[in-house]
Amino acid sequence: MKSLLIVNPAAGQGRPQEALEALQSALAPVLGGILVTRSPGDAERAARAAVADGYLSVLAAGGDGTVNEVVNGLLAAPGPDGALPLGLVPVGTQNVLAHELGLPGSDLDATLALLRAGRTRRIDVGRAGGRHFVLMAGFGFDAQVVREVLRPVKAFLGPAAYAFAAAGALATYRSTHIRMHLDGEEVRSEAFLVVVANAASYAYGRIKLAPFAALDDGWLDVCVFERARGDRVGFASQMMAVVARRHLRNPRVRYYRGKNLILESDPPIQAQLDGDTFGGTPMEISVVPSALPLFVP
Repeated sequence: MKSLLIVNPAAGQGRPQEALEALQSALAPVLGGILVTRSPGDAERAARAAVADGYLSVLAAGGDGTVNEVVNGLLAAPGPDGALPLGLVPVGTQNVLAHELGLPGSDLDATLALLRAGRTRRIDVGRAGGRHFVLMAGFGFDAQVVREVLRPVKAFLGPAAYAFAAAGALATYRSTHIRMHLDGEEVRSEAFLVVVANAASYAYGRIKLAPFAALDDGWLDVCVFERARGDRVGFASQMMAVVARRHLRNPRVRYYRGKNLILESDPPIQAQLDGDTFGGTPMEISVVPSALPLFVP
């Protein structure tokens, strides 16, 4: 298998050079080339060129943001049989998609065995504002948190950086009037957060914000956190209920399923795709069924 390995040296909190050497050594039997990213967009450009360069698959060594870039590159320039298969080498801050798929994590020997076995599973992807996502598109509070997490702080603190940013955002963020057109039906609300999920996992692989979502069911699951009694305090309670997996019992948390939606808000709100900021409302979102083959156990 001639694979292109795309490595984000800034992923995780380890030592980049040592990590790169370990990847090269462990995955050598399946590698045809290595690209180390230097700036945003490098991973997407390399994945887009993979077919023309003769690669049969692409491996992404990084976190969910790196994976998102690679996925967008693969889907932008598919081969004759569609997108090239993607293998995940999870070395990022959270690696939510890897957790969702039950991948072996930092065990490179197990990852090599998985890749050499060659078993793939086709998953859906979402498309929002012309860009693809694998996990989720978030609008409102979580996108504000993502925007406030500085890269140096994230590199130093890891997942704790998001907790600090969330605490800061909660002190100032306000709910927003939203209008959602979901498969032809209109939903209006005042909400702190709207998450359009392609996967059940939301963060750390253990927080299941959209528990009924599946990567290959052809649907998007939409969770709306409406303004509750107590305003920000009520929203904080909703978020704690997410951690306890009890949020869907809250009458101010709405859950929908659909395939196409348009989200509008007054005023416009920030969006994030797979943990990186991208545009804002209004935005059109849809599911692309069975778009991406992934190496899985």
